[in-house]
Amino acid sequence: MVTAAPAQYTAAKAGDLRSELGETPRLDARTGHVVWTDISQGKVHIGEVCGDGVEAVRTYDVGGMAGPVTPLQEPGAGWVMAREREVVHLAEDGTVAVLATPEEGRPTAFNDGVADPAGNLWAGSMGRNGVLGAGRLWRFDTAGRASVMLEGIGISNGIGFTDDGRAAYYADTATGTLERLDLGPGGTVTARRTIVTFQPGEGDPDGLALDDEGCIWVAMWDGWAVRRYSPEGELLAVVNVPVARPTAVCFAGRLLVVTTCSGWLPDGWELDQPAAGKLFAARVDVGGQAARPYRGPLGISTPGSGEGTS
Repeated sequence: MVTAAPAQYTAAKAGDLRSELGETPRLDARTGHVVWTDISQGKVHIGEVCGDGVEAVRTYDVGGMAGPVTPLQEPGAGWVMAREREVVHLAEDGTVAVLATPEEGRPTAFNDGVADPAGNLWAGSMGRNGVLGAGRLWRFDTAGRASVMLEGIGISNGIGFTDDGRAAYYADTATGTLERLDLGPGGTVTARRTIVTFQPGEGDPDGLALDDEGCIWVAMWDGWAVRRYSPEGELLAVVNVPVARPTAVCFAGRLLVVTTCSGWLPDGWELDQPAAGKLFAARVDVGGQAARPYRGPLGISTPGSGEGTS
């Protein structure tokens, strides 16, 4: 059987705001804005989509490592996000309130996560300071209960859910794999299998997003690209990005928005990738959905906490 060559796209700079570690872009359906973070600088940025670009209109300083941001349902209600080892509420006036501390006392920090179609929030952690295998994947359900779904993870990274909520695609950057997780009642992981193992020189899988055809777009850290894969793991498309470290992606219609990193690059990086850390975007031939909202309460109980879930 002859396999078609992957479609090719090229991403162009989409904004001038530079992040040290730009990450976790999300389209907020309530406003049409793109929300993204600078993890290491503790910033959350809000941007307006203008043609093929994103113009930053507001920035919040959240006072710690800025993990993934997920919208709440109601207009003006703000966002639930991870910060360091905590889950917090970020209000539109910039107020940050701690909701839960599920990774307290561990050598970890939250890294990526999204809500599933039912409104449960999934967020994963990674080991810090050279600690390997300490990452966990958490699920915060619509009743406010927190549960660990997976343990022993290197760098818990991109996750995206099928529309029926029965499966998710998941990247562990440390193992260089893209997995399919089959999900049962209550969000239990009933099976998992690797659909792509990335080879040396291809880059490492980072954040991801699913498109309207159920295919997976994966940002490739140190790979100068975003790659589109079928649910079976076939490479379908490559978006060439003129910086080494694309970190994550989201869709704004058929505009694929890409965050990137400017930190921890070799000396002289400004010469061959002067736009590192800025947003990039490419028009592609398929669209994707806005971020799904978290539908649970702001009272979250963690295992052993004995707290209520009003």
